[in-house]
Amino acid sequence: AVVRTGATALVAHGSAALTAREVTVRDSAANGLLATGTAAVDLTDSELTGCRYSAVHLGERTMTALTRVRVGATPEHGVHAVDEATVTLTDARLADCGMSGLDLAGAARAEASGLAVTRCLAGVTAGADGALRLTDCEVTDAERAGITLGRGDAEVSGGRILRPGTAGLVCTTGATPRVTDTEIREATGSGLVVAGEAAPRVTGVRIVRPGKNGLILDGGAAGVFEDLDIVRPGFPAVHLADRAAPTLRRIRVRDAAEDLSAEPGARPEVVDCVSIRVKSARWPAPETPGGVPGPKPAGPGAGQSSGAEGASRPDGSAESPASEETLEELLGELDRLVGLARVKQDVASLVKLMRTVQRRESAGLAAPPLSRHLVFAGNPGTGKTTVARLYGRILAAVGLLERGHLVEADRSSLVGEYVGHTGPKTQRVFQEAMGGVLFIDEAYSLAPAQGGGGNDFAQEAIATLVKLMEDHRDSVVVIVAGYPNEMEHFIDSNPGLSSRFNRTLMFEDYDTEELLRIVERHATSHQYDLTDAARASLTGYFELLPRDGRFGNGRSARQVFQAMTERQAYRVSEIETPSESELMTLSELDVPELPEPPR
Repeated sequence: AVVRTGATALVAHGSAALTAREVTVRDSAANGLLATGTAAVDLTDSELTGCRYSAVHLGERTMTALTRVRVGATPEHGVHAVDEATVTLTDARLADCGMSGLDLAGAARAEASGLAVTRCLAGVTAGADGALRLTDCEVTDAERAGITLGRGDAEVSGGRILRPGTAGLVCTTGATPRVTDTEIREATGSGLVVAGEAAPRVTGVRIVRPGKNGLILDGGAAGVFEDLDIVRPGFPAVHLADRAAPTLRRIRVRDAAEDLSAEPGARPEVVDCVSIRVKSARWPAPETPGGVPGPKPAGPGAGQSSGAEGASRPDGSAESPASEETLEELLGELDRLVGLARVKQDVASLVKLMRTVQRRESAGLAAPPLSRHLVFAGNPGTGKTTVARLYGRILAAVGLLERGHLVEADRSSLVGEYVGHTGPKTQRVFQEAMGGVLFIDEAYSLAPAQGGGGNDFAQEAIATLVKLMEDHRDSVVVIVAGYPNEMEHFIDSNPGLSSRFNRTLMFEDYDTEELLRIVERHATSHQYDLTDAARASLTGYFELLPRDGRFGNGRSARQVFQAMTERQAYRVSEIETPSESELMTLSELDVPELPEPPR
């Protein structure tokens, strides 16, 4: 551990190469990590907290890989990349940053998968010329916008933006990002904001309960927006300013006062958009024959608003809106996950059991003892967080949770650094989860080491958690997750835990066929085709891939897919005029080599 340094804790200058694992940096008087020149940095399983400046500052032409790195409690950025720096973040966690969790400036580039950004002033901010790839990332409780994208090459795929203090995702002037399969929930402001001259391509985005508009385009903005769901917006679901000219295709609006408001000069192209339970609807209901007959400009007049705030919230005078998601839809979503046969069966059984308990209570009968809290035991990358998120939504759909949202936490979120710090810290995280699911990853790190006495504040966090679970037993579901053996020790470490966590769901490692299916799904969602030879080569790759400490299950499959797209891009760049088929095809030539065994 490097504690209370008078300057930056870790420094790589010039052409230095720094490789480090399991490093803890606390209370640095400057940066936790500083890299300049052409330095190469590989930091794994490490923690940087309490830095006076940005926890990680990367400049010039540095190349940095941050894997399972935790950053927290800094008044500046969590990770700040400038100049032509390149950074790759894999399963990193950035929390409690006074500025952005991840910030790119100049021509800096970043690629992040499985990134979690929590309680920062802003979530992810990409500057004018940088390139950004976000895959399956989550931004939670940003004080300002969740993700802000500039003119640089940007792609956001998968992931969620939860409860941002202003907008969910912002495309600044001239931005042209690609955003797919992302969820934006409970933004204080609008869900998706597009500034003038920006033209994003947005597909498969779900925007739930934004305080203002679901989608708002400033004057001169354009872009393509297709297969969007906008649910319960506070203002009109879509607002278009003068001269906005987007393509709106297959947008579905539910439970709103108004679906579309457009200023007189707006000229959208509207195709197959529908409205469900909308008081002032310009778009037809799904069952309306004919629907929208084709591209249709929204002219001035009907449905027009004087601005983005031209409509009030629905007053609720009509019938209560139906649940956003049905149990059948959610169980179907669970069933479509790759593998996890035992987990799917266990969740379905739990739901049946809980619904039976509900019916007994409705009939005035005593409810049997039933704990909704769960232990998720399994190796990394086996889908524990994904299933936890679905479990919360399922409980909300059947009326057992008010909201069903997921709040992720770990030891650093719950345990303080001095006397009197841990209790309030644990209470704050628990309060965020009220009405939903509190998911504590690597929960075993809270238990004292076997044979040890546990001389830190983690035991206070456990005691606080147990009391809160008792006081709010019907308001929050707590899921603790981690490796199977370690989780057994964790539950046994405190009698209050063993009485509340009496059901364990086992997440098995993915086999070769399942890993191949995960790669195929990534390929399909990103518009790639795998050749039969590529499938055969991948099968051989996964058969030989060591199941050691570096094996990440689904994450390994995702990383292989990313490596294939990079190799394919390099290969196709040698073709002067590649065909569409060549641009879309992943062949056996794109399958990477097996990683070298650790020395």
